[in-house]
Amino acid sequence: MEIMNPSETSVRQTPETTPIERFVWDLTYACPLRCLHCLSESGRRPASMLRREDALKVADVIIDAKPKRLSIGGGEPLLAPWWQEAAQRLDTAGVPTTIFTSGWLMSETIARRLADSVTGVAVSVDGANEQVHDLIRGRAGSFRKSMASLENLNRVKRERRERGERSYALGVEYTVTRSGWEGKERFVEEITSRFPEVDYITFGAVIPEGLAQEEKFASHELLSDEQLVALSDSEAELASYAKSDAHVSVTDARLFLPTSPLSREGETIAHIEASGQLRAVTNYEAKVGSVLEEPLDVLWSRALDWRNDPFVAQQRHSIRNLDDWARVTRLLDRRYGSAADKLRIARRSEAA
Repeated sequence: MEIMNPSETSVRQTPETTPIERFVWDLTYACPLRCLHCLSESGRRPASMLRREDALKVADVIIDAKPKRLSIGGGEPLLAPWWQEAAQRLDTAGVPTTIFTSGWLMSETIARRLADSVTGVAVSVDGANEQVHDLIRGRAGSFRKSMASLENLNRVKRERRERGERSYALGVEYTVTRSGWEGKERFVEEITSRFPEVDYITFGAVIPEGLAQEEKFASHELLSDEQLVALSDSEAELASYAKSDAHVSVTDARLFLPTSPLSREGETIAHIEASGQLRAVTNYEAKVGSVLEEPLDVLWSRALDWRNDPFVAQQRHSIRNLDDWARVTRLLDRRYGSAADKLRIARRSEAA
């Protein structure tokens, strides 16, 4: 089964047709976990992190672009010593910012700092139980840590709400693998019962980028076409299990596929790596330069030129399903990644 029909002609992307609407900013590739599907291979590679002064410059670049929203991730972004200063700078400028965390480092103190700094906090949970989550996340105890982090975040949010003070939108992001397919309904029920301050739970199929592109992972953990369709159709049923007012939704993986009419939102994401390099597309290793060294509009035009390259466009528009996507990602990352990327990918392939 194909999950979408390819468009017969690809639309040339320009800054006018494809403006920057959202940023993804990786603060660091340091991470206490070893997630099997990690986009950035965090925790296994050098823990790149900017100096405070440069990090604040990146924040200013984002502010000047006036995005609709910003997602801060990593690695584990809370390992960056300047995360709160950068987040508050963005918050003061009115940039809606959500920080994505494994919850490993979460304490009540950090939860209070987050309440003063960001619009949203999303805790990543990749299984309905400890066994599955810890398998996917690559470290024993990570499920218990994520639940403890939700406890702290839930408590701080409740206290803030009762006092009429500002706080974050609290979310849970569940990446769905074949291993984590079962138990989603029970997960919704348990999370919304235990943590009534959770505002949303989002389920999204694991997509074949980073480590998830590799053949061993792809063959065992990428959802089948039938599962992908079933997941997209399951939103109402999953929502029916909620025991609170939390919004339960499913993110359609087809959002990021250039052959889908859903793809525009994914194409308007500007992804800044922990070194300050801008990715040509969030899903691939290709970089177009540093936001610390060149104007963002120059880099964005270069990113769109990369997407419009005939070979790149042909490969991306050949994607029909997740297996195709994994194949194309492997090809493009090995062709267009930096020398360091290629070395890291080669070591990854040898280890497999």
